[in-house]
Amino acid sequence: MLYDAKGIQWRWVLVGMLIVLGLQSLLTALLALTGIDVASLGAIAAITTASFLFGGGLIGWMSPGYTPWEGGLASGAAAVGSVVVATQLYAAAQGIVVLLPLAGLWGMLCGLGGGKLGEMIQGN
Repeated sequence: MLYDAKGIQWRWVLVGMLIVLGLQSLLTALLALTGIDVASLGAIAAITTASFLFGGGLIGWMSPGYTPWEGGLASGAAAVGSVVVATQLYAAAQGIVVLLPLAGLWGMLCGLGGGKLGEMIQGN
């Protein structure tokens, strides 16, 4: 898909945020069903990396705007929601000091990277 739209498409930021949050929920549920401790750092890192990278990449591929920023902004907004939920669920296990950089900063970087990768696939 080759588009010539300029600027950030805010609709895609919202769609991306919903995709990332949905993927996080789905991956968390699937890992929990297999008996994996989803409160472990490894599981949190895997879920964060997979959902934010894939979500950013999907936005980068589908959106006609400047997609790396759209993926990054969507991931940043989703990260805020993730950190709020994670601190409620995992506060005793990990704490905000660990979750903020992992779910917030790493998630946003994965979203930016995914957005850039999606834009490269798109051909822009």
